[in-house]
Amino acid sequence: MSLRAPLAVLIATLLGSPLLAGPLRFLPWDETVAARKLAVASGKEVVDLKDLHHLKRSNAVSVPAGETPPLLVAKDKTSADGKPVTVEIKIPADCQTPLVIIVPDPKHPTGLRPFVIEDNTARFPWGAVRHLNATGKELVTKLGDKTAVLPPKWDPVDVDLGGKTRNFGIQTALKDNQKAILYSSVWEYDPDVRRLVIILPGTDARTGALDYKIIPENRKAMEMDAAAARGQQP
Repeated sequence: MSLRAPLAVLIATLLGSPLLAGPLRFLPWDETVAARKLAVASGKEVVDLKDLHHLKRSNAVSVPAGETPPLLVAKDKTSADGKPVTVEIKIPADCQTPLVIIVPDPKHPTGLRPFVIEDNTARFPWGAVRHLNATGKELVTKLGDKTAVLPPKWDPVDVDLGGKTRNFGIQTALKDNQKAILYSSVWEYDPDVRRLVIILPGTDARTGALDYKIIPENRKAMEMDAAAARGQQP
């Protein structure tokens, strides 16, 4: 699966007011980003980011309160003074459960740019599909009997079919050429599973097909993991 996307589109959306503290989860853009030596810093405290994977959220990282926004630290790159280079993590003031997507940015000294989206289950509920359109083009997607327009920027668009577990069809096309289907598949709806979907330009420019990067999360699996961590049965 291709993990390419127009960097101009990504970087243009990296705006927001800073949040000073709280638990953060991280999602690296690809395997290359996941393999880098990264940390998050707040004030004088620096916490290494471990076990990053490009297809799942990291464990929550507690960031202590401070007077300045937290920083993403590239421990594998240094500035002229020999210190690791950093980039500010800009988190919207109303964001309750930040998910930090770490995207490549060759123009920044770190080579990275953090992009934050809301990941709270009250705002991104179980059963929902959350779309992030990284193609730079306006799309229309149909999931079962529901249709959604996806703007050509990283504004999340949620679709929740509701009901019981079942299969459903999905098709996506350009808004200005809806007869040419660029992605088609059959998915399973599960009220206990939510999907973060990043839609990318396909690797075959001739067909214009789209690539889907899908990050699922299962409520029952999370509850079992939490119970196991407490030494209890779920």
